[in-house]
Amino acid sequence: MMQENFKVKPFKLEFSNRVIEHLGIKLYQNKPTNVVAEFLSNCWDADATVVHIDLTAHGVDGRPTIVITDDGRGMTRDELTDEFLVIGRNRRTSPTEQTPGGRLPMGRKGIGKLAGFGIAGTVDVVSTPNHALRKDDPKPVQRFYWLRFSLKELIAKSGSALAGSYEPEVIADGVDEAAFKQLLSKSEHEAAYKHFVTNAEAGKGGVCVFLRNTTLKKAMNVETLLQSMGRRFTVSMLRPDFVVNINDRLITPEQALPPLHDFGFGDWNAPIEETLKFNGVDRLVKYWIKFVSLQGSDWSIENAGIGVYAHGKIAQDRPFFFDIKGKEILSRYLYGVIEADWLDELPNDVVSTDRRSIDWDTDDTIAFQQWGNSRISHWLEEFRKWRGQQPKKEIIARIRAVSPKSTLTGAEEEALAELLSEVLPNLANDEEAKDRATKSFTEAWTHAPTRLLTKSLWEKVFSSLDSDSTVFAALVENLRKSMVPEAMGLAVTMAQRIAAITVMRRMIEQDKTETHLQRLIETFPWLLGPRWERLTANESIKTLVMQKHKPDEGLGEWSIAGDKIKLKPDFVFLSDPGGQEELIVFELKGPEAGKTLQPVEYGQLGEYLKIIRAVYTSKNITVKGLLVGHDKGGFEEHDTRITVMTWSEVLAEARNLHVEYLRALLLASDPTATDARLRQIADFGGKETMELLARLAPVGDFPNVITDMLNLLGGPTDSTPAMASTSGPKPDAALS
Repeated sequence: MMQENFKVKPFKLEFSNRVIEHLGIKLYQNKPTNVVAEFLSNCWDADATVVHIDLTAHGVDGRPTIVITDDGRGMTRDELTDEFLVIGRNRRTSPTEQTPGGRLPMGRKGIGKLAGFGIAGTVDVVSTPNHALRKDDPKPVQRFYWLRFSLKELIAKSGSALAGSYEPEVIADGVDEAAFKQLLSKSEHEAAYKHFVTNAEAGKGGVCVFLRNTTLKKAMNVETLLQSMGRRFTVSMLRPDFVVNINDRLITPEQALPPLHDFGFGDWNAPIEETLKFNGVDRLVKYWIKFVSLQGSDWSIENAGIGVYAHGKIAQDRPFFFDIKGKEILSRYLYGVIEADWLDELPNDVVSTDRRSIDWDTDDTIAFQQWGNSRISHWLEEFRKWRGQQPKKEIIARIRAVSPKSTLTGAEEEALAELLSEVLPNLANDEEAKDRATKSFTEAWTHAPTRLLTKSLWEKVFSSLDSDSTVFAALVENLRKSMVPEAMGLAVTMAQRIAAITVMRRMIEQDKTETHLQRLIETFPWLLGPRWERLTANESIKTLVMQKHKPDEGLGEWSIAGDKIKLKPDFVFLSDPGGQEELIVFELKGPEAGKTLQPVEYGQLGEYLKIIRAVYTSKNITVKGLLVGHDKGGFEEHDTRITVMTWSEVLAEARNLHVEYLRALLLASDPTATDARLRQIADFGGKETMELLARLAPVGDFPNVITDMLNLLGGPTDSTPAMASTSGPKPDAALS
């Protein structure tokens, strides 16, 4: 009787109205990567050790196909009817439930089986239990199940407002291996099941999902999918017992991750672990943070940021930066992984259905978000420091390549490379854009655009000499305007020099150390007079002077080791580039008050000039000397090669000439008080510069600019009124 009433349960998919449309088609529509990810997570939950993802450009119907095959537990008939075909079934009986193989399951909502309908019109599911993993039958008979789902029929069944059900086409229902292979041989898609057959023949079993009749315009790119799967799953890299292949190519960290720089914040196989208290509960967080190589290929902001993972699967997709603001230039290179398994174990589901975002406004997640915001600021600051220390050889080589005639000095190249190091990384791998930016910056540095415009205007001026005076006047005015950028740039340079002169004044008045002054003047020889602008420290002369020689009056050599003559030259030796025209010997005596220059110092400098003249015998070379001290002595200045000056005179000459030039440049530029370059002039030159400009300027010459800048600087240091004369201050006034 019981035998007569027994009925075989049919394969039936039960669902509510429009659930297929909302949870299958729309959620995964035109998102093949997400579809593959859902089936890959099922493979993980099935305790698979090897997964094959096969992509073809043209199936039997001419459209791309996708096949996912695993060697996991497979499904029995009861598991297919009672679990797989129930939509929305809670996959876990407890938050920390593990798979039979001891894994933390990724699936939770029970809707991943619908993902295939986002891109495929037909989905075949073939399964055979893997008794090697189950070990529940000492002599099992291998049974095969083959179900075919049609999206068109599913949608037709879901048209009712009531709960609906759908029975897929049953190709095989518990057949043995021989019968299954016979069915397969009759199928036009036999090749799609090659890995499944291999697993079955090895006694492994598992599941194969075949997606066909797809909406894809072209086959998925293998490289793109390799990277995408590696970035969506930490398990595809961290677990040696879960091997994923795409078109028989293994997913490895090298393929899945972009080129990265190590910053000491963990690694993919050795993450940093922290136990944090969120909402009163201890939570384990693991993470590793790196930055994308500045030479990385095809890098997009869409791939940047932090990926938050739960149970090995993405829960918060990139780009994500924990709401950090104002550091976009740096954050675009950030690439990190944070593992927080507890997110998938909370009573309330905080991970979105498509696993692209987390609800950060819950009691369990808001503290996590605050922690991440704080940490990401620290990581970005460390990256900023690192990037600032990178060698600039590549950028300098680019500068020379794009502007071979720029003739920048080494120091200029370094400074320009420093500036470009903040710009070029943001152009990713667009080499043409980098070259254009480098060329533009180099030309701006050398005022090339201004000079081209000025040259063009000069030509127009000369050609209009015989034209109407109004035309000529307009051209001259345009010429003046075209020179403003360069004039203001030079004005900033003059202000920098005035600042250096101020440093020298303080050294003279406070430090009073000869060696410090010597070093300063070796670096900036124009401090002792603009006429020595082109001179540089000459180490070869210094080496000559410091060498030990036997006395030989015929050659004019000297000895610094002899008993009778002990000379210890501590001069500043300067010459023009190449030392072919002018050699200057500076003897600098301490600026201490009361220290008067002596005749012996004057005579000694003359002897040194004589000796150097004997070594450098070319008639085209001029050898001169400058003796500087606090005060001149009463000796007779008879040597025309030597100039004697006091430190007060040096300061007065240097400052007067530079300040006067600065004033002339400002007058020519006619800047407003809001001009950023004027602010730079004030910053470099300080109050002293602005006050001296005020004293030098006649009444009515840009008074508002000077007054405004003095106010910005906090007001003048004294109440000296502006002078009406442009003749310049007396030497003592220049020191005040």
